[in-house]
Amino acid sequence: MVLLASRTLHCIFLLVLFLPLSIHSATVYKYKDANGRWQFTDKPPKEQRAQAQVLEFKPEAKDPLALQFQYETVGKVLHAYVVNPFHLPIEAKIFFKNNALPEVTVTIPANGRTVFYRNEQKMPRFRYRYTWGEPNSRHNFGGYRLPVSSFSQHHISQGFNGRFSHTKPSSRHAVDIALPIGTDIVAARAGVVAFVRDDYAFGGAKKYFLDKANVVYVLHDDGTYALYAHLLMGSVVVKAGQSVKAGDVLGLSGTSGFSTGPHLHFVIRKNSNFKTISVPFKFIDERGLFTPERKQKICPCR
Repeated sequence: MVLLASRTLHCIFLLVLFLPLSIHSATVYKYKDANGRWQFTDKPPKEQRAQAQVLEFKPEAKDPLALQFQYETVGKVLHAYVVNPFHLPIEAKIFFKNNALPEVTVTIPANGRTVFYRNEQKMPRFRYRYTWGEPNSRHNFGGYRLPVSSFSQHHISQGFNGRFSHTKPSSRHAVDIALPIGTDIVAARAGVVAFVRDDYAFGGAKKYFLDKANVVYVLHDDGTYALYAHLLMGSVVVKAGQSVKAGDVLGLSGTSGFSTGPHLHFVIRKNSNFKTISVPFKFIDERGLFTPERKQKICPCR
């Protein structure tokens, strides 16, 4: 998931592959246009009757995706720990500079820490990478409830192996559900909220937007986790570490990040041999179990 490098024990640099690098500072104007539709812009609205609400988001002091390290000396022995700040387990690999020592692979429990170096000798410089999820967790869940709650019928705009954006292992078994902005997004399965981003208003089909989506990740009891993406800025009502039940509201649909229009991107992922992959799944409703397919109509009627 993430590749990191350490030049010294206390100086860590982060290179993100497909998650947001940092929390951006922004001033955004939210208002309804003449047709009653919500609009977001980084400039004050020109419409005379528009009453804009100013939304300001400031950067956090720490990078929310960075791992942490702790060092303790017991007698003459240095103990070095990698600390997991997330509410889900991770697998990390430590690579020592110039191959001074063999690489170390450790699994760190949610919000826990694990020692990766224990020696009287000075520890060499190192770099590392990590992946969310326990190694080779098994997906063993039957049917997911629809992750949408509304009084309307909707359709799946992109299914498994979709040519537009569902082509990589991490998204091959994702589905996109076309939705009006502001539709309730709910947990498809019980779990613990592992990560939240809720600070970006804009979207588009350019690569620039790939790491900009507002998201909620929910960890399940079998070690898999669900991604709910493209949520409306400022709409997320859950926090990392919070337990949720199937059907609990997470936020509202939007079009933030890499998106051509309002929709929910939903996918189940797991760690497989240090790679993040998506897994096939089925939805369940009053019709019973079904595999989601493109153009399929769904009715998540409340």
